[in-house]
Amino acid sequence: MQDRLDAYLDEPARHLPTLNAANGSHRQQRRERRMACVQLLRAMLSYLDLASLRVGVPQRDGGFMSLTLPFLARHAYLPVRRAERAMRDLLRAGLVTAQQRAERTQDGDYRGLASLRQVPAALFGAFGLSKWLRHERRKAIMRRYRAATEASKAGREHLRGSRAEAQASLALGAIAQRLQTQRRAHEVTGDRDEAIGRRIGVLRALHPDWDRERCYSVALSELE
Repeated sequence: MQDRLDAYLDEPARHLPTLNAANGSHRQQRRERRMACVQLLRAMLSYLDLASLRVGVPQRDGGFMSLTLPFLARHAYLPVRRAERAMRDLLRAGLVTAQQRAERTQDGDYRGLASLRQVPAALFGAFGLSKWLRHERRKAIMRRYRAATEASKAGREHLRGSRAEAQASLALGAIAQRLQTQRRAHEVTGDRDEAIGRRIGVLRALHPDWDRERCYSVALSELE
């Protein structure tokens, strides 16, 4: 597409008549002005997202980063003022659409963002590339779909991994707590058995005629 734009430089009225007439004159668009429009179009095509035909960079989170006109002018090797005039011609000719955007700042004011620009499919059709564009767009959309599916799958696996890790951590914590409780109970039981044994010895010394069961019963009742 970038190569075929050269045809407009030689025959503007044949290939992109709306751009040729964008200056509102019956005369042919000046070559310098044509060159600026073609160079700016080529810069936008370098950053064209085929799936949406928007000019910019798709983001991993599903967002889209638009490009400023000074950025496009730099990649088109044009002064900003000349790029502005070329963009106005392209917009007037219907070869680019632009949506103004702004965001609200913390102090309540609004700050302008890079316009969201889009190239119509008819631009490719004007140079005999409609079939190619449909084919490549289908491929781009499928790539985007596969990437989204893989990202979603990776997210689910990460969530399952995190959940399993949390559950394992909780299970280990419960086991540790149970073992600690059992250890404390064993320690208490051991201390109690020792105290009962000592009391039985005292009772048997005081009451030689008592048997072991009676001494144990009395010692147990005293400790309780």
